[in-house]
Amino acid sequence: MFIDEDSEADTRVSTGTALRHVLVFQLKLAADALRDFLLSPLSLVAFAIDVLRKPRVKNSLYLRLMLVGRRSDRMINLFDDYRDSGEFTIDHAVDELEELLKRAGESTRSNSGAAAERGEDSAAVSTRTGPTESSRD
Repeated sequence: MFIDEDSEADTRVSTGTALRHVLVFQLKLAADALRDFLLSPLSLVAFAIDVLRKPRVKNSLYLRLMLVGRRSDRMINLFDDYRDSGEFTIDHAVDELEELLKRAGESTRSNSGAAAERGEDSAAVSTRTGPTESSRD
């Protein structure tokens, strides 16, 4: 559930990996707490409306709210129960964000490397051609 293959069970956890795990878990705990904070008063309102309206069970706001709660539980995926369910989870969002940041970092490094390379070339050219007019003064 928490590791992909049996071979990973024998590898040691690096500091970076442990930090990533705790940060993602804290993000999931915060999302879970926010969800609970929102669902608590909403459940009271849904209950009150259902008591006043007395709808058919299939139209109950309270039961619809429970479905929203289940869906959000799968999305938060607090204890990694739904990683391979095919549904979008916080884990998928974090993976996509990491990939995006990695690509942006690689792009920045390649751009700064090219700029540094051009800077070296222009410095080499200026030493070969001699001093410029502004440097003669």
